Amino acid sequence: MRLTTLFGTRPETIKCAPLIREGLKRGHEVKIAFTGQHREMALPLLDFFGLKPDVDLNLMRPGQTLASLSGMMLSELDKNSDLKNTDAVLVQGDTTSAFIGAYWAFLNRIPVIHLEAGLRTYNLDAPFPEEANRQLIGRVAALHLAPTKEAVDYLLNEKIPTSIIHKIGNTGIDALHEVLNRGSQMPSDVANFVGDSKMVLITGHRRENFGDGFKNICTAIKLLSEDLPDHKFVYPVHLNPAVQEIVLPMLGNLPNVLLTKPADYLEFVALQKRASVILTDSGGVQEEAPSLRVPILVMRESTERPEGVKAGFAKLVGTDTNLIRLSVHSALAEGCQGVGVNPYGDGKSSQRAWDIFESFFKL
Repeated sequence: MRLTTLFGTRPETIKCAPLIREGLKRGHEVKIAFTGQHREMALPLLDFFGLKPDVDLNLMRPGQTLASLSGMMLSELDKNSDLKNTDAVLVQGDTTSAFIGAYWAFLNRIPVIHLEAGLRTYNLDAPFPEEANRQLIGRVAALHLAPTKEAVDYLLNEKIPTSIIHKIGNTGIDALHEVLNRGSQMPSDVANFVGDSKMVLITGHRRENFGDGFKNICTAIKLLSEDLPDHKFVYPVHLNPAVQEIVLPMLGNLPNVLLTKPADYLEFVALQKRASVILTDSGGVQEEAPSLRVPILVMRESTERPEGVKAGFAKLVGTDTNLIRLSVHSALAEGCQGVGVNPYGDGKSSQRAWDIFESFFKL
């Protein structure tokens, strides 16, 4: 089989890499068209998995809008005519580049495979624009690889044929198992800062939280740092200026809060393992932390990953300052309340995906 994969963010890289490796191991031809959103974080990850891009679309520009990114991506894809020589195009998740890649393939009558299909909130404002991207990819995909039963049910309710929906789990858990097997370490500055203290790990990047949402989150962290002076708060701050211009002045001078650059994936897995509680708006963290049995407080009003909430691994706290503050205290006292195994995967999703491809394309 000839498969073209289109991705460029760190989460996409984490979830596509195990699947690419499985295809190559089986003797298939798998090309990587790298879009480049998280170049500094994604390329070292590809190297970790022994992979490199076949095509670098080099799409990112300073001050770029989603509309200009979309137009540029369609143009650059068309310039790379060899990308059309493929049996299918695979996109992952919900980025704007994933939708544009799927749309480009659809316009060229190339079957689209959607990895991590079927996640829904049915609120186009939360997450924005990811919820729209997911639904739009769903309308053009020829094959839907869903991580959970709930995701399958959403697709069935949208009248997508049963024959093109497959539950495989989440390939991100395949990547997590690989890192856990190889081992990883926290950055030395973080390890020295934390010492033997309990640690609260914080991540945040969602557009829906820009502005007042991030101000409320930072206020909660400031209050918690005063409530818990013997605890350490570690916040790898996203590089987006809309995040940094709020987080840095509000939290930059607190003695038990460490603001760091974004950690690479291996370091971040180590940070999650060390954490007593994780405050996040990240989808990937919601999927990974149940395997590590760390309580997750989700700083969003809704989540397209409800399975972790239902199983007790995660709790929705939104951006309400008081609720975040109270929930951190509770999570520290109670620990992980999750029941059963990680609902998002068992580390064998890539194998299932390629079994499906080989059957679907009659290989």
